Amino acid sequence: MKTLKKIWALIRLTFRESFAKKTFITFLGLSSLVHLFFLFALNVDVLDAGLAMVEILGQDISNSESVDVEKMIVGIQSVIATVVFAGGIFLSIFSTASLVPTMLERGHIDLLISKPLSRTQLFLGRYVGGLSIMAFNVIYLIGGSWLILSAKTGIWYFPYLYSIPMVVVAFAIVYALMVLVGVVTRSTGVTVMVAYSVLFFSPFWEQKNTIYALLSSKVYYYALEGIYHALPKTFELGQINQALVMGKVVDSWMPVWTSSITGCVLLTIAVVIFNRKDF
Repeated sequence: MKTLKKIWALIRLTFRESFAKKTFITFLGLSSLVHLFFLFALNVDVLDAGLAMVEILGQDISNSESVDVEKMIVGIQSVIATVVFAGGIFLSIFSTASLVPTMLERGHIDLLISKPLSRTQLFLGRYVGGLSIMAFNVIYLIGGSWLILSAKTGIWYFPYLYSIPMVVVAFAIVYALMVLVGVVTRSTGVTVMVAYSVLFFSPFWEQKNTIYALLSSKVYYYALEGIYHALPKTFELGQINQALVMGKVVDSWMPVWTSSITGCVLLTIAVVIFNRKDF
């Protein structure tokens, strides 16, 4: 119980730092703008047989013909889920990349390690704090837009909510890599570049079989295969997220399990390095 209280205190400290840097407020403000758009700019008049007339900013977008409201809602929510997955992780990387390097600054780390906390508790508290900031904003954005759209149309499409755990899990894996880079380099810039590089190159790993066909040696094959399994598979996680929201069958959960294992290994390595550092 005492350990949980200590970690909770560190999470609150991380939230206060995020408030001070305005990153949390900015993320919350962007989410609120999305809610305001669906609340006031989108007008849906539900007719008989599940059909609707749709207006955005007072302009009829249905060409005077009724549209299937359920298909419309699924389409809107799948777009939001895709944007939140990519954009949410992108913004979260920027807003949390400095948390570990800042913690390791002289004066700051000296104060923290003087507290009655083990280094593992301190580091995990920082990790969970950064992850909690992202999770709060995702729950607020996805949950809020789901409530607004459902209340306005009467269509309570629950698969949309699957995107909440998918986005949080995907970021938790990327964030494990970020805290490892942060504790090794103590650099916010390097942390950001590594995280964005993973996001950028992830779609290319989806085409790994095509790349393998061009290789002249098995050595390169095994090297690339090792890199593929060692890195977070954010692009494939995004595809699974979209399939879940649209109610489709997920062909394989392998990217989730392998990426989760990767995240656990990276976080463990980061904790070990942090425990052995001389401050």
